[in-house]
Amino acid sequence: MTEPASVSMVAVGDIQLHGAYHDAARKGNAASLFNDLKDLIGGSDVGVGNMETVLAHGGSPREDKLCLLGDPLYAAVLRDAGLSLLTLANNHALDYGREGLAETLEHLSRAGIDSLGAGADLASALRPLIREHAGVRLGFIGACHESTKPVLAAAPSDPGAAPLTEETLWPVIDALRAEVDHVVLLLHWGLEYAHFPTPEQVALAHAAVDRGVSLILGAHSHSLQGIERYKDALIAYSLANLTDAPVDWQGPTRHFRCDVGEVDRESVLLRLSATKTRIQLDEIVPLWLDDGGRPTAATGERAEKILAAVERYSARLQAGDLERYWRETVIDSRVTGPLTSWWRDGSLLDKVRNFRPSQLVTAWILLATWLRIRFSRAESRWMLFSSRNDERPMPRARREDPPKSP
Repeated sequence: MTEPASVSMVAVGDIQLHGAYHDAARKGNAASLFNDLKDLIGGSDVGVGNMETVLAHGGSPREDKLCLLGDPLYAAVLRDAGLSLLTLANNHALDYGREGLAETLEHLSRAGIDSLGAGADLASALRPLIREHAGVRLGFIGACHESTKPVLAAAPSDPGAAPLTEETLWPVIDALRAEVDHVVLLLHWGLEYAHFPTPEQVALAHAAVDRGVSLILGAHSHSLQGIERYKDALIAYSLANLTDAPVDWQGPTRHFRCDVGEVDRESVLLRLSATKTRIQLDEIVPLWLDDGGRPTAATGERAEKILAAVERYSARLQAGDLERYWRETVIDSRVTGPLTSWWRDGSLLDKVRNFRPSQLVTAWILLATWLRIRFSRAESRWMLFSSRNDERPMPRARREDPPKSP
């Protein structure tokens, strides 16, 4: 019996090409950083990733957020490595304004890479890409959730990333579904450095599948998350970082420094195949970002650890009850943790002696936080998971005394 025609596809996670990658480009070492990735992608028909860096020769970065800038020559480097389709639907699309986005789109186009998910207006940001190989038609859509704090979502006359809402996305899916064998969503969503999606993410993903989506590839968390088979569709909530570099950013209101840790270095490459009736996950390839910024195939115990983590996260997805997991996790880190730290710090007499009226305010904030997490149904309550995502960091449970002068 003749095997059905199929399309081979690889998917990788967040591509960040700032800092050290800029230095590598200036020294002529950019291409060599991706030699291992090129070997891993091989001759796949479609290579997909999330381009989370503006590729431009300069420009004016925004002052109110961390902005990522990469050398435009990486467009050709990524193409040569096997990446042929990149989503720009993310919170860094407008780091360097309208001009930076336009230049990024131009460099990718010249390099022969298809891009989607961001554009000069809403229509262009939402415009799907259709790729056909061996008679199998795949339609791709990119979108970015507002919780990731993009500068601006694309609007009818304004540039930006395509907004991830049912109101904007469902009509595009409905129209595309009639033209292709499979709809693929490339979504920027979730919480940074979380290993599980929120209940709202899962509900949105399932609703998209119910509407006819065959594959969802997630980005933004910069950490590995689980992979779920829902009905006949595949959902990979986060593939983590393909590349990353340290940042040290001084904004007008705060200093932000972040080194590259083990979580940032672990990711996966998915090998998939698509026939006219099904998209199949063929292999999960564990990746490791080495000290030189090269995405490489993880080996030995490191590979086993990454694969075991994906399996563990995936099993938790199948078990369900993410609402309880998130409630307990956030309460432990943002309420119980500060209270426990305060209680363990000094004796009861010390607490009485050092009491300050401001501690009553802190106690009220902790109580209000607990109430919000326990009883609110707003998705924003999970943003308290990480202080990096807070609009206002939670205060310390006990104020430190200033050091005494000698």
